[in-house]
Amino acid sequence: MNLISTFLVWSWLLCIGLVAPATLPAGGAQESIIQHRRSNIGSPIIAFKEFNLLASASNDSYVLTSVKPATPVTVLKVWDSNDGGKWLLVNVLCQDFDQLFYRRGWVNISET
Repeated sequence: MNLISTFLVWSWLLCIGLVAPATLPAGGAQESIIQHRRSNIGSPIIAFKEFNLLASASNDSYVLTSVKPATPVTVLKVWDSNDGGKWLLVNVLCQDFDQLFYRRGWVNISET
């Protein structure tokens, strides 16, 4: 009887020792927030209002095109400028006459 109870206790401890580390934050059971954000950075979002697509991350830069509302926009990069502004490098599907093409440019999201 003593041998069976000892065997059950050790097998229970072994199971806990093998299963418990997988559920800890350093284990493989949880997904990191950084990995989740990296996978979403390239997914398209929809523009809610009209904005200008700029050639560089400066308010004085050349306007490439005006983006209409309900246009899918893919965010490629987020950049924080030295003056406290936040800029997005985006990829936008544009239509010029009968051609569809992607245009890449900068959008200031700090101004309202």
